[in-house]
Amino acid sequence: MAHKGIDIGEAEPAGMERPQGINYMLAIAIDEYQHCPRLYNCVQDARRLIDVLSGQYQFEKQHVFTLFNEQATEHAIIDRFKKMVELVRPQDNLLILFSGHGEYEEAIDEGYWIPVDAPMGHTNEYIANSRIVKYIKAIHSHHTFLIVDSCFSGSLFANRSLEQAADANRLDEIPSRWLLTAGRNEVVSDGKPGSHSPFADNVIYFLENNPEPQLSVAGLISMVVNAVIHNSRQTPRGEPLQDVGHRGGQFYFYRKGAVPKPRSAVPASTGTTSATKPPPRPNYKKYILAAIAALVVIAMVVWLANRQEAGKKVAKTEQASSKPLPLSPQERYDSLLTAGVERAKLALTPEQYQEACRLLSQALRWAESNGLDRERAEKSLQKCQKMLAEAELETPPVNPKEEHPAPKPSPPQDYATLLTRGQSLFREGKFAAASQALKEALKINPEGKAARNYLLQCQEELDWERAASSATEEGYRAYLNAHADGKHAEAAKQKIAALYRYELYFTTALKGSNQLSINVGRGKPPFDITITYLATGEQIRKTAQDTQPFEVSLSSFNSQEGNHMVEIVVRDSNFKAKGQKMPLMK
Repeated sequence: MAHKGIDIGEAEPAGMERPQGINYMLAIAIDEYQHCPRLYNCVQDARRLIDVLSGQYQFEKQHVFTLFNEQATEHAIIDRFKKMVELVRPQDNLLILFSGHGEYEEAIDEGYWIPVDAPMGHTNEYIANSRIVKYIKAIHSHHTFLIVDSCFSGSLFANRSLEQAADANRLDEIPSRWLLTAGRNEVVSDGKPGSHSPFADNVIYFLENNPEPQLSVAGLISMVVNAVIHNSRQTPRGEPLQDVGHRGGQFYFYRKGAVPKPRSAVPASTGTTSATKPPPRPNYKKYILAAIAALVVIAMVVWLANRQEAGKKVAKTEQASSKPLPLSPQERYDSLLTAGVERAKLALTPEQYQEACRLLSQALRWAESNGLDRERAEKSLQKCQKMLAEAELETPPVNPKEEHPAPKPSPPQDYATLLTRGQSLFREGKFAAASQALKEALKINPEGKAARNYLLQCQEELDWERAASSATEEGYRAYLNAHADGKHAEAAKQKIAALYRYELYFTTALKGSNQLSINVGRGKPPFDITITYLATGEQIRKTAQDTQPFEVSLSSFNSQEGNHMVEIVVRDSNFKAKGQKMPLMK
């Protein structure tokens, strides 16, 4: 009976060998969004994964293409996919990584990658998952493996799941299309700044610590999913992609030198020749043996000469292939600007700031000569030059005659001097340095109220900086726990609310005797309810522990004023807030 299934046992005729191809990688990672909240570990995760794959596995850096931060515009991402369609051959493999913000539009069941320059909420300027899948289908690779570390990335999958193929011995020879996502249709964590996301950390860990000469996609997925779900609040998902060319195989990460060379065809001149020819006459045997030995020597000499020539050609080819693809004017500008900004961030000495300024000056000149937008380069250069001036002021001149210049004696410190210095640093926003000066002042005068008050403000600002840097609910709630009524408390609540993709709503009904009924339709309990009588400003505050209808009497609002309106505001555990006004019965 005819069927449309794939029989793994008959995928290729016996004795056929797939030609060895190239392992390509496309890595897209975005931290510094122009309109969306900043992320902290995406680019670092991508770079670390590239280092592991190129250092331990059979990925070469000249075959790795990256779009980081400013480079990862919608146009650049789509353009790179189009180039991969042209570049990747049927014997090649492709690994795609996306690490950044994602979005999901429930009304049309569509997920998106958010490019660096897309306005928040403008899904028409995002890259739809359905569009990504079309490019994956158009890339005629042998294996394609897509790793997505973003929110709502699970929407890339079809609604059904596939079982893994059973014939493990032939899986690498059979084409495949696999996807591993950081979560299902859910928000996923970026991790603590300076580390890795929980998802990327486990992908890198299992690749880096793999003791075997190879690791299959299914094996990697199994370990990553099991580790992440037990150590974070997200559930990764990995399985084949539907309707894009998957035939039941798997990509294997082979360590360097671990893949056996393909079987070479047996030359026509070798084999059982001696069995097919009649044996030589006894009288001529020694002459025949001598002739064979001479032919072997000549063949060896010719083979060595050809090998040397082929080696030269390979070296030239590798040298040519190692040259980077020519950059467009915009790509070169973005590259110079990114290098200058990153160099400035890491700079500690005037010389390092000078190098960063030099790169930014090159970016500015390039923008001017190619008619590009020079505003980003100008602002970055001005900021770098300011930091350079500050670094030069803080660096004392060294007398070249003194091999070990004697340190200058520190001026005597008193409470008033240290307090003034701490206040000045606080106003400049240098809270860590201000905190240190104020602590020194309190050592001299433990009763100093002014120093203690400023120190408390410094501590709050430092706690807020840590919360803002983490950009996580845990960070913002830690700030609120320490500073419930602090300067940034409302901002922290708004940040937590923005992390959740739903809208709080409720309905109200007013019965006789001004009995107010509140029914919360969506939100996370408990709910804080504030009812304000607008005529007098009087308030009633209540807490509802669940979404069951909640009733409260408003009979205490008995003003004779003309404005008999009340305002009801409901705020849930995630600080989502909603309000409405309604008239009282009079």
